[in-house]
Amino acid sequence: MERIILHIDVNSAFLSWSALKLIEEGNKKDIRNEISVIAGNPAKRHGIIIAASVPAKKIGIKPPINLYEARKIYKDLIVIKPDMYYYKKRSEELIMYLKKLFKEVQQYSIDECFVDYTSYKKIYGDEVKFAYKLKDEIYKKFHFTVNIGIGNNKLSAKMASDFDKPNKVHTLYEHEFKEKVWNLDISELFMAGKSACKTLRELNINKIGELANADVNMLIRHLKSHGKLLWEYANNIDNSQVDIGGYSDRKGIGFSRTLEYDMTDKDELFKYLFDFSSWISKSLRNKKIYAYSVTVTIRNDEFKTYNHGHKYLNGVNSVSDIYDIATRLFNEVWNKEPVRLIGLRVTDFSESNNYQLSLFEEKVDDVKMNEVVDKINNKFGKNVIKKGIK
Repeated sequence: MERIILHIDVNSAFLSWSALKLIEEGNKKDIRNEISVIAGNPAKRHGIIIAASVPAKKIGIKPPINLYEARKIYKDLIVIKPDMYYYKKRSEELIMYLKKLFKEVQQYSIDECFVDYTSYKKIYGDEVKFAYKLKDEIYKKFHFTVNIGIGNNKLSAKMASDFDKPNKVHTLYEHEFKEKVWNLDISELFMAGKSACKTLRELNINKIGELANADVNMLIRHLKSHGKLLWEYANNIDNSQVDIGGYSDRKGIGFSRTLEYDMTDKDELFKYLFDFSSWISKSLRNKKIYAYSVTVTIRNDEFKTYNHGHKYLNGVNSVSDIYDIATRLFNEVWNKEPVRLIGLRVTDFSESNNYQLSLFEEKVDDVKMNEVVDKINNKFGKNVIKKGIK
């Protein structure tokens, strides 16, 4: 039976979800139709833009330029700060809906997932017709649009969803791959980062088709194992399965984000770690448990992934403890390469934290403080009060 894989990708997720949040709060304007952006720190003129509306992109405002450059293009630019808590909520709603339709759903990041449609073709019918119905139903139900890519493996499905946007369905079957992909620039190939593309261009390889027809051993000499992977992808070779246990493994609590652009600003990256720490902390406190292992994940622009973690004698569940550990782990593993994905995960749970004070140590009761913060937010609304980054 021919494999059929769907890749579902939320269009301009951060901006779309922020627009919905503002509408829920009574805002009359839909920022998706305005010249608007999402930026890490709107108060700073050099804050980096991480998402932009279609009208903003049309006049040249798009990631990763900063706010100072953007406002030179359009002084009345609407700038919204990201809200990872709200984004996670909307993401979970979509994934829960999809899991009611399919068993084989792999969440790849906060705004995209894979579905193995192979066995469902007998139930739902032709995959293209179904994809159109699905994207329309998602918009009707959740009020944001998605692109759906269809292929015979995860690679082709993901590349298909990146074709024309927004609110589109595209196919990239095995028999279409050469015609639709081989004439594209190598930078359009999934997993082809800036450094690899630079090396390939020095080898006079500029198109995906040229990469597909290159000597794989020569590519391995210049790019090592990544050269072989790129050669395989250029030839549409991908046998990976839809992993239904990857992103939301119940044995751990974690959060990750595939960034809108390759990021090197550590302060901006730390903001993600702080948001992840806050969400993880709240989840641990709700379950009344402590985590004894913390792991930071970094994926660079060459798609090489680094996982750096440590198991601790004392359990943690406060924002400050998790964030302090996360930033320390990040500093230990990061080698200044551009970051494409960042993640944070905790495991090894217990109902007690076994914390022992030394004779020379003072410790603020973060647990009590966090309980007070939770009570205030539960009574008066989310994020009425929250801890800040040190």
